[in-house]
Amino acid sequence: MNGKLKVLLAALLITSVFTREKICQHLGFGEAKIHGDAVTVRNEVGQPQKQTNEACNYFVNDTLYYWNEQLLDWSPAKAISNFKPQLVTYTDTKNTLAEPIELTWQLLMDIQYRLRYFCELDTEIFASVFPEAIRDLEGKEVIIEGFIIPFDEQGELLALSNNPYAACFFCGKASPASVMSLYLKNKGEHFKADDFKKFKGTLRLNSDDPNEFYYILDNAKVE
Repeated sequence: MNGKLKVLLAALLITSVFTREKICQHLGFGEAKIHGDAVTVRNEVGQPQKQTNEACNYFVNDTLYYWNEQLLDWSPAKAISNFKPQLVTYTDTKNTLAEPIELTWQLLMDIQYRLRYFCELDTEIFASVFPEAIRDLEGKEVIIEGFIIPFDEQGELLALSNNPYAACFFCGKASPASVMSLYLKNKGEHFKADDFKKFKGTLRLNSDDPNEFYYILDNAKVE
């Protein structure tokens, strides 16, 4: 590698560090997860548990926001009382059939947000405001496909993303609702970054824990 190429590579690496820090500010739930500094406390038997303090977690204002794909940032929407989903057309969520529900990322990303202060992190973060069509999916068995993003060398902390790593929710400033936590049913499974897989599992919605993503897939297994 010649000298000029080395200098160029070093400049790109330095630029990416500062860009990443700028991009990762104020992006919402799960930011601590990807940086590896999630806030937890230990219970009496030494197991991690979520640190919460509802008394000092409060909404900053009554404004609803949406993720603006053109500005790659949040934009004010409308008052809470007037909230209506813009793109959601999926209505067959109350069926009682045993078949799992196939989800699309378009559906999951069609949510709005409300700025909330979390005292355990001492910062303001955009919390999710789910429309009824998505709230009806809570606890349902669902199927969704996406790119695997591991967060640790052991591959034990995993996320499923609508976008590959280079264009994902933090690094590429994709929608913060375009990713979900994966908790595998078979703990020993390992995946490579950007593996494209389809998973089945139980969907859990998150509006209160800033150390988790907005969506969580429990008992996930590859289809």
